[in-house]
Amino acid sequence: MIVQDHLQVYELKLVTQGPLFIGSGEKTPKKEFIYNARKNAVAFLDEQLFFDLLISKGLVDQFEEFCLKPGGDLYTFLFRTCGLMQHDVAPAIRYEVSVGDALDAGHSLKDICRFMRDTQGRAYVPGSSVKGAIRTALLYQAMASESCESHMPEKELPEWRYLHLLNLNQRNARDSVNSIMRGVQISDSEPIDDRLLSLFQKHDSSIEGNTHAINLCRECVVPGAAIRMRMTLDQSILKGRITAESIMNAINAFAAYGEKTYAPHFNPPLNHVPLGRQNTLYIGGGAGFFTKSMAYPYLGEQRGLAYTSDYLARVFRKHYHERDRVLGISPRTLKYGKFNRRLYGFGACEVSIK
Repeated sequence: MIVQDHLQVYELKLVTQGPLFIGSGEKTPKKEFIYNARKNAVAFLDEQLFFDLLISKGLVDQFEEFCLKPGGDLYTFLFRTCGLMQHDVAPAIRYEVSVGDALDAGHSLKDICRFMRDTQGRAYVPGSSVKGAIRTALLYQAMASESCESHMPEKELPEWRYLHLLNLNQRNARDSVNSIMRGVQISDSEPIDDRLLSLFQKHDSSIEGNTHAINLCRECVVPGAAIRMRMTLDQSILKGRITAESIMNAINAFAAYGEKTYAPHFNPPLNHVPLGRQNTLYIGGGAGFFTKSMAYPYLGEQRGLAYTSDYLARVFRKHYHERDRVLGISPRTLKYGKFNRRLYGFGACEVSIK
């Protein structure tokens, strides 16, 4: 820790326990990346440089025809149909990542949801993603100190009651200017080496432990990767109400609550990797609704189940979440990604603050 007047500056480190996905919102169609089965890797292209290549080789019309036809893949089109060489295509490649267990030559390719990258094309974890997960843990701990018996279901859970403590806007307590989280600043992470990323296909696991693959492929940080960023606590705002120690306590309390309340409803699937129970924070896509919602802590298990089931039934009308009440838990699946033939829970990270 470095102390600068009222500022406390820490190194915050995440070690991924499962695949970590922070989506950029970009999805690459299956005909716009190069899948090299021999290398077990995919190459993503610089669109302008790739188009320049097509123009220079007189392949624009053939590429348009390829895109309009069903089936086919870009590797076969470029190197077999068009007869290009690796050195022809190499300048148009932005980067490559491992395919892992997500794709194989015997099945049709899938569109790929891309990981967050900066303007220089380097993968990173936004500080806002980590701050949001820490905020949820702190919110849980604040709610857990109260009895849920008097809490009434609302259209939106009143998170502001627990975190809007600054009273800067006295006329509107819901105004985010009042949030105590203004005193917590987390930088974006250091760049993540592309060798620490791989493709993961999503697998849903039922309460019985049965799994099935979902036609969704994500570019993720692999398990076991270390990610570093800077956390600054402004004690002129926090005044000791949030400290590094209290953040770690909240992270552990929220993880323990999930182990006690949510996890026991599920039988673990075959070949799953058990997660650590200490200092575990869930971040990013696939981490699960339970890790991001305060319905269960605020309302209690039974009313939280009803609230969550009703909410998900409204948002995902074709998924029959109204049936979750009978099963006793909502949502009714856990999300896994396969790595080296084993299943890892999405988004779990071990946290340390120094």
